[in-house]
Amino acid sequence: MAEAVDVCVVGFGAIGALYAWALERSGKARVTAVCRSNHDVLHDLGLEFHSDKLGRTTDGPWRPYRVVRTVEDAADRTYAYILCATKCIPEVLTTPSLLSPLLPNTTQPETNSPVTTIVLLQNGVGIEDDLIAYLNATNDLDKKVVVVSGCAWVDTTAVDGGKKITQFGTERLVLGVHKYSALDGQQELREFCDALILAGSDAVPVEDIDAARWRKVLWNASFSTLCTLTRTTVGHVLSLPTGRAELASIMHEVLAVARASLSPHSALSLPDTVVQEIIAHENPESVFKPSMLVDLEAGRPMEVEAIVGGVLKRAKNVGVQVPKLELIYAGLSLIQKELLEKK
Repeated sequence: MAEAVDVCVVGFGAIGALYAWALERSGKARVTAVCRSNHDVLHDLGLEFHSDKLGRTTDGPWRPYRVVRTVEDAADRTYAYILCATKCIPEVLTTPSLLSPLLPNTTQPETNSPVTTIVLLQNGVGIEDDLIAYLNATNDLDKKVVVVSGCAWVDTTAVDGGKKITQFGTERLVLGVHKYSALDGQQELREFCDALILAGSDAVPVEDIDAARWRKVLWNASFSTLCTLTRTTVGHVLSLPTGRAELASIMHEVLAVARASLSPHSALSLPDTVVQEIIAHENPESVFKPSMLVDLEAGRPMEVEAIVGGVLKRAKNVGVQVPKLELIYAGLSLIQKELLEKK
């Protein structure tokens, strides 16, 4: 980005806020923030940031260039980037339904009208499927929209009534293009990563984002689901040999689906040893609760379809048996049904 461009950030939880702040701090972006529950805090008070990786706000709370309540309110201009950092819960709202008010602005009569890049910062595999299907079927949007997704490896939380964003330890954001049309998208990806790097982020562009997403879902489909079903922390699950064994067993099912879904070359990036590497990386005394469990305890819908349902769909497509994941999906779906009924 030679100069600042318009970026719309949809979803201003901790992840969305952290990277929106980074983008504006780079000097390469004017951020329009779409936020509902925390609109008044962001608009009236601003946010403080205490980040081990990206630093702190030193000149008072930060406010983005623009703050609006709805996507419709933001749909008054064309954006170079639309960053979607909401939870992926298609039972409540699909990504195309959420972002569609912004997309007509990408279709312009001029031959050289700018490309809009949608960046999905969401958990799971297959999160791009319904969006890509919509773009392929609607108003030649596949000729105007690049789709990128990212895996955020970061411990960030909103505290103090949503007025402060904390981030502890390391931070890494792996991003890649989903190649569904004639658009290459590599320049847009590089410029987005470069802006984040300017702000201190460890933003890494990769050729094969699917392999990176599978690596993260190995953790989410095992640790997140087991912690949620047992209502306990990561450390507690690791405290028993049976817990560690089940984590490994679940991951091996995911690994089998991943390898069958990826190209032979990409599958090489997920050897058997990755399972024990992931388990060994976790602190046996950790009191961390995965976001799926946090959502359950707060009475909010969970990312069941994105994290587990997406793996099951891929498993069916490639003919891999996943009995443990099917049982986990059944249990979480029952809990999800109750959450949605209460909502």
